[in-house]
Amino acid sequence: MNANTALNQTWADHIEKWRASGLSIKAFCEQEDLVYHQFSYWRQKFSPAADSTTESKLVPVALATPPMPSSDLEILLPNGGIIRGIDMTNVSLVHHLVAAL
Repeated sequence: MNANTALNQTWADHIEKWRASGLSIKAFCEQEDLVYHQFSYWRQKFSPAADSTTESKLVPVALATPPMPSSDLEILLPNGGIIRGIDMTNVSLVHHLVAAL
């Protein structure tokens, strides 16, 4: 067993023991003499969400009516950025651009 495997197993054992204990993370770390932020790092690393890909923060939208040809259409992004000049000729490009964000 290499050092990384042993370290992973040690922290996996701590996480499993904590889950079974019913204690808060802080109380468990104090009881087991573990460093809180290290425990939090490993707990996050072993969480089921750590195995999945990052979820998109974009939400799907549907147009209630077909868009009319106009370059006045714009998208205001959460970070304050604006995509302007959207019309029927480039709406698919904008779709791909927003999906890439």
